[in-house]
Amino acid sequence: MGKDRLLKGIIGLQAVCMIVLAVVVVATVLPLGGPGENAGSPDRDGGGTSSGPAGSGADGGGKVVAATVGGKPITKAELQERLARQYGDEVLRTMMVRAAIDLESAALNLSVTDEDIDADLADQMEGYESEAAFYEAMKSQLGLDRDDVRTDAKYRLLLEQIATRNIVVTDEEVDDYLSEHADEYAPRTWLHLRWILTASSKDAEAVLDKLANGEDFGVLALTYSTDEATSGNGGDLGEVDSEDAFLDPSIITAAGKLETGDYAGPITTAGGAAVIQLIERRTAEETDHSRLRNQIRRMLALNLAEPLTDVENKLLLKYEARKSGPQ
Repeated sequence: MGKDRLLKGIIGLQAVCMIVLAVVVVATVLPLGGPGENAGSPDRDGGGTSSGPAGSGADGGGKVVAATVGGKPITKAELQERLARQYGDEVLRTMMVRAAIDLESAALNLSVTDEDIDADLADQMEGYESEAAFYEAMKSQLGLDRDDVRTDAKYRLLLEQIATRNIVVTDEEVDDYLSEHADEYAPRTWLHLRWILTASSKDAEAVLDKLANGEDFGVLALTYSTDEATSGNGGDLGEVDSEDAFLDPSIITAAGKLETGDYAGPITTAGGAAVIQLIERRTAEETDHSRLRNQIRRMLALNLAEPLTDVENKLLLKYEARKSGPQ
């Protein structure tokens, strides 16, 4: 799909993942020291009340310690209260919406297969070096494992099916869209880059002199680069799209003129003066035609459908979803 829609898709997935992460955190922590487990509640052996010392792991009154700072405890009860206040509404809504989606999907005989999820995630993985890199990013940045990401995709696809079940997109409409946006589906070039970011052009020139004398690019990155995110791995930026909106255009322009293994600089960027090296250039294979048409058909159907948030609200109303207890 087009670069702008790809970026929106990735950002959208990450936003949803943050809510899923909140679900995981709250579900893990809330049972600890939650309602019904305060001081005076029966212990699991059915007799007395918990009476262990504060901080010992026994809940003598919501005093189970989650952490200490300078000797001052932060209790699990305090953690629970903060999580519930900060994430409770989002988490509860997510759980209610998913329950309503399950009910509506069963009523309409809708389903999502593993193959459907694989295809959806393949679209989301565009812009990552590999499937493994995508899941590693989800884990390291958002704390989500493969199952978490796949579960989110499942419910998103079911919701889309519910929203678009009565919408028909014809082959002619797909053809027209392809004709009008032909440039967006041209083969894309990916550049595997390393860089050394320095404070000034003078510093970058000094790095170039060392490279000309045969010194190793990775060692120089570790020694001289001011970019802490990449200096430790030899300045490796990974593969970037030649249309990457997040990378300085001057870097892309300079890299486009290099042969594999060559380096260039100084390049003036917002962060300083850079020296770059092109590790590899590749042209992405054209998207499978059938898959591409399915992507466009899905997008056009969603454009015609109600906003998904409105669909969620209608499902909650239909299945009489309501919060219980004090709000």
